[in-house]
Amino acid sequence: MSENKYQKEIDAIIIENDAKILVETAQKIAGEMIQIKRNGKGIDEGASVSTSQIRNIYGSSKKIEMSLDKNNMPLMYNRLILLKPKMAYANGRFNKKLRWGDKIPGFKTLVDSLSYAIDKVDGDYDRMKNFFNFFEAILAYHKAEGGK
Repeated sequence: MSENKYQKEIDAIIIENDAKILVETAQKIAGEMIQIKRNGKGIDEGASVSTSQIRNIYGSSKKIEMSLDKNNMPLMYNRLILLKPKMAYANGRFNKKLRWGDKIPGFKTLVDSLSYAIDKVDGDYDRMKNFFNFFEAILAYHKAEGGK
C-alpha cells in the first residue's frame, strides 16, 4: 500500500463512515484536480483533470455499485480491486509530460486516494458503500470547482 497524504481522512471515511470528513476531503481532492492558474497567468486547462479522464474509472465503479448486494459481495469486491490497475493505466496515460515539463498532479492524487480507499474496503459491504459515496463526492466537487 503506497503512502497517501489523506490516509487519516480516508480511514475515517471508509472505516468509520464519517460524512463530515468525507465532504471535506472530497472537496480538497477535487480542488487539487483543478489547476486554474499557472505561474500567475490565466486558465491552464491542460493542467487540470477533465471529466473524460475520470469517466472510464467512474463508469466501472458505478457498474460495480449498481450490481452490489450482500449476496455477491466477494465478486464485487474482486471487481473493485481490479479498478486499481485500470486507474494506474489511466494515470500513466493521462499524466503525460506537458509542454512545460510538469505532470497533472491532481490525477495522481485522485488515483492514490481511491487506491488507498479500495485497500481499506477490505471486503466489507458497508465500507464498499462508503467508497462509492467518497468517489461520487469527489466528482461532484470536481464539477463544482469548474472541472470540465
